[in-house]
Amino acid sequence: MFRLIPCALLAMTLVAPIGAPLSAQQRDSVIAKPVPPVTNASLLQRSRFSPPLTPKRAFLFSALLPGYGQSRLDRGTSGALFASVELAAFVMVRRSQMDLREARRYQIDTLPDQYLVAGDSVIRNGRFTNRFTRDLVGTRRLHVEDWLAVVAFNHLFAGADAFVSAQLWDVPVELSAFPRPSGAVFMATIRY
Repeated sequence: MFRLIPCALLAMTLVAPIGAPLSAQQRDSVIAKPVPPVTNASLLQRSRFSPPLTPKRAFLFSALLPGYGQSRLDRGTSGALFASVELAAFVMVRRSQMDLREARRYQIDTLPDQYLVAGDSVIRNGRFTNRFTRDLVGTRRLHVEDWLAVVAFNHLFAGADAFVSAQLWDVPVELSAFPRPSGAVFMATIRY
């Protein structure tokens, strides 16, 4: 307890002079330009017609992390869709890599088709089989490549979607759907 008090006093004496103005400091002679007042109308006008992200930044955000650019552009549903495709593709990449490792590991194993047991000895009869063939290893390698292509496509498509969404930010489109006896009707209303 007694050691704590001198440490606290020492810390306060070291920190206290930092906030005091020094005699060598002078005011800056540059006069700042007046900032125009921000009204609610100008803020509403600016926020309605300008996206929260530039199209280039939206593309980069979504290309690096699919769904992030969409979420910043208030498109949560499409952002969640791109994020879930990304997650599912990574799970499948991992699973395909495990299958490929298994096929490579057991490619050299052999098992006889038939056994003939005579007394104390075992005679192997027939040909040796292995279901982990070279073709299976090649096929599983292609599965890994396919899922990596899905990941790359998802990144590219998410970036393109965010870019277009930022470009079309100020277009007021209203989408609606309603059932009819002959089938569903989808309608888009654009106000200009």
